[in-house]
Amino acid sequence: MPLLLLLLLLPSPLHPHPICEVSKVASHLEVNCDKRNLRALPPDLPKDMTILHLGENLLYTFSLASLLPFTRLTQLSLDKCELTKLQVDGTLPVLGTLDLSHNKLQSLPLLGQTLPALTILDVSFNQLTSLPLGALHGLGKLQELYLKGNELKTLPPGLLTPTPKLEKLSLANNHLTELPAGLLDGLGNLDTLLLQENSLSTIPKGFFGFHLLPFAFLHGNPWLCNCEILYFRRWLQDNAENVYVWKEGVDVKAMTSNVASVQCDNSDKIPVYKYPGKGCPTLGDEDDPGLYDYYTDEDTEGDEVRATRTVVKFSTKPPSLQLLHSPATV
Repeated sequence: MPLLLLLLLLPSPLHPHPICEVSKVASHLEVNCDKRNLRALPPDLPKDMTILHLGENLLYTFSLASLLPFTRLTQLSLDKCELTKLQVDGTLPVLGTLDLSHNKLQSLPLLGQTLPALTILDVSFNQLTSLPLGALHGLGKLQELYLKGNELKTLPPGLLTPTPKLEKLSLANNHLTELPAGLLDGLGNLDTLLLQENSLSTIPKGFFGFHLLPFAFLHGNPWLCNCEILYFRRWLQDNAENVYVWKEGVDVKAMTSNVASVQCDNSDKIPVYKYPGKGCPTLGDEDDPGLYDYYTDEDTEGDEVRATRTVVKFSTKPPSLQLLHSPATV
């Protein structure tokens, strides 16, 4: 009896396909065409398939229009296909996951009209050097965006404005030298931000806003510790338990926080959160005093920053969002 139960739970083989493996798990009809030396979409695929794997083939160019007959398709994997061009025509109304990772795409097509239901987009490890204005327009349901391992140096303003439901954002292992102010504005659900291994030297004042950001990866950047870094320094102090070092293959929830991994590139690799800021006229975010209180006199003692005088200013932010600190060790 236990063996029979196990067999019932396993994916059930359907009518054999001459090229691909077809199986059904619950209500999902999955077609696996990985590693089949394909150069185009194979014929006679089941019209009611919901998941399609085309990874590790030699497709070079692929048109999403070829998938229009498959109206129930929710997941599509085109990873490691030597793609240099993705053509977008027509609409795939329920496609929620698109994996384009490990290809050779130098530009990202506008996907919003073709994939209005997209929730996960993975374009990691391609050759993107820039993103067009309005790159994510129409992707209002997007929850996860992975752009790791490209050649991005800058990001267009308002890049994430069309994606208010975004929860996970990876920009790691690019060549970013700066971040646009307001990049995270409106992303109330964001819980994971990966910015490690870029060329960032500072963070714009007010960049993190009031986001509750449980998982931030910021190491491997040449942070320039001077008076411009003080906003970022204070954010690290207040969010030390939320800063991690990325470990491939390890779930973020199993990682140990490590705020000391974010280091000054110009000050003997001391952690940014320990930077004393001596000689700076004010310490903190003077442009938005409601975000953090700032201090006019400070003494750094070991891992602690001891405030001797607090400048109190009013904020227009709701009281529940104000971070108010009395004169004490923080």
